Amino acid sequence: MRKLRWEHWLCVLLLMLTSHSMANPVYTSPTLNEANNLVEIVPKQARQLASDYLAQRKLSDNSEKSPAAISRDEADNRVRTPGATIDALSILADAEFNLGNPKAALKHLAEAKTLTEIYDLPYLGLDVQLHQIRLEWRFSGNGILAREKLHKVEESYTSIKNPEQLAIGLKYQITMLKGEIASKEGELDLANQLFAQVKPYIEQVKSSYIVINYHLTVGNHLLAHKQYNKALSEFLVAYWTAIEEDSRALLGKTNYCLGKLFYDRKVLDKANNHLSQAADFYDNYQDSPVLPDILKLMGDSYYYQGKYNLALVQYFNAMDHERVNNNILNEIDIRIALSATYLNLVNFPLAEQYLERAEELLKYTDAPKQQSHAYLLRAGLSAEKRLADQTIENGKKALEIAQHSDSINTQKHAYRLINRGYELKGDYKTALQYFKNYSALVSIEQHQMDLISEDAFRQQKEFVERNIHLTGQKQELEHSQTEYRKFQKIAFAMFIAASLLFLFLLRRGHVMRLQKEEIDKLNQNLFKHSRSGLRNLRMLNAKLPASLEASSDQFEKWHVGELIHEPLNDRLRFVMIDVPFLRNLHMQHGYIEGLKLEKQFGDFLRAKVSAPARIYHFSDANLLYIEPNSDRNTSPEVLIEKIHQWVEEFKPQRKLNRVVRMGMVDYPFLPRAYTALNDKELLDILLMATGAARTLSLDDGNSHWVYLKAIENAPAASLATGNVRKACKHSISQGLIKVHSSFNNEESLKKILKDD
Repeated sequence: MRKLRWEHWLCVLLLMLTSHSMANPVYTSPTLNEANNLVEIVPKQARQLASDYLAQRKLSDNSEKSPAAISRDEADNRVRTPGATIDALSILADAEFNLGNPKAALKHLAEAKTLTEIYDLPYLGLDVQLHQIRLEWRFSGNGILAREKLHKVEESYTSIKNPEQLAIGLKYQITMLKGEIASKEGELDLANQLFAQVKPYIEQVKSSYIVINYHLTVGNHLLAHKQYNKALSEFLVAYWTAIEEDSRALLGKTNYCLGKLFYDRKVLDKANNHLSQAADFYDNYQDSPVLPDILKLMGDSYYYQGKYNLALVQYFNAMDHERVNNNILNEIDIRIALSATYLNLVNFPLAEQYLERAEELLKYTDAPKQQSHAYLLRAGLSAEKRLADQTIENGKKALEIAQHSDSINTQKHAYRLINRGYELKGDYKTALQYFKNYSALVSIEQHQMDLISEDAFRQQKEFVERNIHLTGQKQELEHSQTEYRKFQKIAFAMFIAASLLFLFLLRRGHVMRLQKEEIDKLNQNLFKHSRSGLRNLRMLNAKLPASLEASSDQFEKWHVGELIHEPLNDRLRFVMIDVPFLRNLHMQHGYIEGLKLEKQFGDFLRAKVSAPARIYHFSDANLLYIEPNSDRNTSPEVLIEKIHQWVEEFKPQRKLNRVVRMGMVDYPFLPRAYTALNDKELLDILLMATGAARTLSLDDGNSHWVYLKAIENAPAASLATGNVRKACKHSISQGLIKVHSSFNNEESLKKILKDD
């Protein structure tokens, strides 16, 4: 009798485990909870946690086969029960598999299977066996063998007592795995049938984790078969469920799936939106293997939009993360993407450099898709070099691989490149034949997109009709109950609304009039220097009120504070001009005459400066001049001489101090780190250079200039200390920043900068 009672409790406990077998399990051990939550996000950390758990606890002996021992309640942190040990080994197996170590993962599952046999846990044994089948299939791709093993599992669980109660979760796992295998084998209808079989289980299960993962699995199945609209429905259900449950991990996973869907459907703005949200989540975890894939896909999305600089940023970020994960196929993909991007940017040396690195890695792995892309890039580079034979040869190699893998997109590009090769060769008849093949594939792709659009229209029509029908029924029900009360309230509500609107319009008109007067006044007083009439950046930054911040038109008109408009594209030369006669103007010529001269000098400079160059009255005697500079190697003497000539040409008949002290820097200051410095830090370096020029001028009474120029390979970290002036001086002493000036003694000049 007592034995039967124990068997009853054992069945109840196993049933509890069954109902949560595919859910996100809640372990009483915080270590296992944390490891299980991180197994897909940061598998390396999950592996460490599970390994520590197994190493730091002792497995309980056979006498602990009571229900209390089999349960997951582990109050004693010195021991681990068989069930908890199996959980830890399963987590460890998933972590190893996600890290690319399938053999180690299967070894851990074999240990778990042995424990289920030793401690007579038949249901957990089947659960572990299913886990083994899934990982073996994902590793080998052998669907036939996986189906045979699944058939044996189905036969095995019939021998367990109360199979109709215990096998619900097990049956769900088997059916889902069968559906995934059928989807991978291209059996679309069978996969749809299998996923539909478990729909009743999903509708009644209480675990949101199971529901979300079911919809993600079905969505990925439909996405793989290009049924975009149905896949979108599944992903959206998962998306809103994850939001309702406030599950950031599942929301990040769903955003990644939505990003892939919109990317495949070429709705690239939506793809960027979801991928950036997914990247924000995974970026919180160091060494996450998912993040490089997301960054690579973001780069691909920017690439197809023609935003090649943004694509490069994402590719380089993905490469930095991928070096940690050491996945050779992903490294090849990123290098090929970088090569293609540089090819579109007409930077052929870098395009060839990254292509050669990809080709070196391709020698060590069998990757037909990547190899065909490498051949296409090699053909493209050869075409740019007008090497007809190499273009044709590499294009045909890519075409052969693409025909074997039935890749229409690759075949299309191969035909186009071969056509171009024959055109370069002068064989226009053969070129025409390949162009016809290219056009035929373009027509096929367009036809496929037309079918997708037509299907989208049908599904959208059904969805709208269904919603209209349900909305109409609801409105009719509510209309019969509330019509009378609503009629009474409408007149009063409209009166109140009209009164409030009238008062609001009066108030708004009054506020707008006051704001316009204030803006007009600010335009006169703040947008220009009070004496010279030049733009005054310092005064604007200090006194610009909140009312003016709302006026985007004024910002665009005056470029307030926008010293650098596009940090990734602007190449600028900054010159700080110290004009001593402006400092002593009023003392030498009197206040009234000084005001006139300063105003005339401002008008004179505005006439000399032509767009897109800009000039600001930075302080009393300092002017800031900015002009585009596409070539960093342009001699600074030309610009120095031009500015000095301006000062010489102003009022030549007046006795003015024509000495000019100038400091000069380029943006980007560090050639390989565009965003290492902002405009304020750049001004700080510029002021330091100008101060050195002023010191030289005070010594000999002549005009001087100092030009600080970083070397090509200066690292961004050299100026990332928080004190840019101190870092700049340190970099000068190390030779990372070169000092050019009108003063011949470079060592004395460095000493002046150091003592500043």
